[in-house]
Amino acid sequence: MSIADAPAARSTARPVPGPRASSPADSGPERRHPLLITLIVVAMIAALLASVARGFYRDGPLEPDAPTGQGSRAVVQVLGDLGVEVDVDRHTADAADALREGRTVLVTAPGELNADQLTALAEARDAHGARLVLVRPDFVALSYLTSGISPSGALRDGGRLEAGPECGDLAHQARLVDLPTAEDGLFGAASLYRTSDGARSCFEADNGALVAEHDGVLVLGSADLLTNDGIGRADNSALVLNLLAADGELSWYVPSANDPMGTTSLTPLGYLPDWAGPLLLWVVLVAVIALVAVGRRFGPVVLEPLPVTVRPQELVLGRAQLLQRADARDDAARALRTAASTRLADRLGLRHESSLEGLLAALRPHADRSEEQLRALLGPTPVTSDQDLVRLAHELDRLEKEIDR
Repeated sequence: MSIADAPAARSTARPVPGPRASSPADSGPERRHPLLITLIVVAMIAALLASVARGFYRDGPLEPDAPTGQGSRAVVQVLGDLGVEVDVDRHTADAADALREGRTVLVTAPGELNADQLTALAEARDAHGARLVLVRPDFVALSYLTSGISPSGALRDGGRLEAGPECGDLAHQARLVDLPTAEDGLFGAASLYRTSDGARSCFEADNGALVAEHDGVLVLGSADLLTNDGIGRADNSALVLNLLAADGELSWYVPSANDPMGTTSLTPLGYLPDWAGPLLLWVVLVAVIALVAVGRRFGPVVLEPLPVTVRPQELVLGRAQLLQRADARDDAARALRTAASTRLADRLGLRHESSLEGLLAALRPHADRSEEQLRALLGPTPVTSDQDLVRLAHELDRLEKEIDR
């Protein structure tokens, strides 16, 4: 066993050199991620422009300002050129007020209205007799608004319908209308209606008519007649424009989810303006991108300072606890023998001696023990129990005291 290999039972850890001071060239995330910061700025500008752009028009089926295929911007612009005053309403109360003022009201989605909304429109129209134009109404909506018109079927194949001689002024100078198929239609197949109680109809098909009118309530069986994509087909424009421009004033009513009459209880988010949702979404997206960018700042490896000084008592006690927990008696005995051998060699002036035989030869003249006893005490003799380990510690201590005498 080599004395030089013995671990130092009483040691002091040297301070670890501190971290290398970073140079100015290494600092600054903007220098490490110029491309990422540029992307974040571009995303914020795009979010701002998108929010502003959405303020100019609202896209959706029959939206009066939407230039897309499903919108109705073309119809509204032509009506404006013809001198028709077009107002856009999104609440039932405003549409009812328009009816009371004698204005023509176009309802783009009567199927989305509840009983209170339909009742409000029916009462307002009955009070002043203004015209009410319904786009593709269902049975429920018609039951509230008129008794002379009811659904009779659908025109799934689309195609062209001619205005018969029975149409009269209900054709509004249109001779032929063109409709898409159920697969290409905005809301599927066009609806057909049957009439009774003196109601009139026009553009007849096998199962009913595309246009019907009864007591001031006029029904259009297809929303595609008013879209930007459909207004240019055949005589669709003549039918729609002459019908809506007849009174010189038109209320374009698009049912809204924020209509107080359309919801039983308004949630706190319902009080926010319509543009708040898209803007909030963009803000959240930009915030997530910024957090990811800040959280993934890759840079040079930084050396963190370690504890400067460890007390020898703590080091010895910690190692002893580890050996006890691992039940490593031989390792503990080897540590005790190595430390005792190192101290005995120092006392006998054998600092440069590294062999056990040399240490035993030097000890014999100074100890009252035989060479076998010294070899058993300092050599690699196994230790089988905790009592033997304690006894070994006492014998080593006694040997050191004998040498001191």
